Amino acid sequence: MVDVQFGLGEGAIPWYNGVSLSFEMGTMRKRLVRREEKRPLRLQGRDMELLQELGEYRFLDTSQILALHPGGRRNSLRRLAAMFDLGYLDRPRGQSRSSSPHIAYSLGREGVRMIYEEQSAGMLRRLREIERSLPLIAHTLMISQFRVCLTLALRKREDVQLRRWLQGYDLKAALRRHGRNPELVPDAFFVLHFQEYEYPVFLEADRGTMSAKRFTEKLKIYWKWWEERRIQETLNFTHFRVITITPTEARSEHLRIAAKDADRRQHGSNMFLFASEKSYSIPRPGAIFDAVWKSPKDDLQKTIL
Repeated sequence: MVDVQFGLGEGAIPWYNGVSLSFEMGTMRKRLVRREEKRPLRLQGRDMELLQELGEYRFLDTSQILALHPGGRRNSLRRLAAMFDLGYLDRPRGQSRSSSPHIAYSLGREGVRMIYEEQSAGMLRRLREIERSLPLIAHTLMISQFRVCLTLALRKREDVQLRRWLQGYDLKAALRRHGRNPELVPDAFFVLHFQEYEYPVFLEADRGTMSAKRFTEKLKIYWKWWEERRIQETLNFTHFRVITITPTEARSEHLRIAAKDADRRQHGSNMFLFASEKSYSIPRPGAIFDAVWKSPKDDLQKTIL
């Protein structure tokens, strides 16, 4: 068990080295500094699971970690703090300007060495490339939020299973054809198994920084993949859907209407579905499977299954 007197955490642990921590932006920098005095820590099975998850997710914030690993909040935050101090976890400095009350975590140097062993140097470089940028961290956390909610929803759905999840470099490698990189790297790809059918899905996490015209051009590439059966060569599927999550309902509606031009007929296709990330949440993860999605073909609300 870990023996830590003070943790560098949120809400339930308001003191760190004698300094009160509020959620103001100015104090975030203090939460990104490791303590010089480190307490001994014996990694347990739950800790190893978290390291494996961070290797897949890249970034998780404390609200997402606590949702995946329910238990005593105070002890969990203390344990995260101890793993951070010892280098198993990292708190990327790119979030120093974040106003979020939740601390984002990635794998630290010791965690990378433990999980990736021989490939640890390359993995560290990848993390360092993106951790300096708050927008990229926020974008990855948006993907993580969807995946966490999907995971929580599946824990209560025995009739649906997640068969595959790819993102980042792994997805790019899977889509490579004849040694050439894909013209588009989606934010994620996953496969749901439901009633003897498999539902391949590409995920796009839109934070509102791209014009609707540019986004529609991206959807046209997906349509081209479907017409030319590109995914059959790489991911071994002939059909798929593309779901887009956005920060707000207004943004979702704006992209949905623009997406009517994405298919060749320009009538709008049910291949593309849109929803605001406010439609689901950690307290309400099952809403992901509700009729909260809409396509550019009509105004009817749909499900992803």
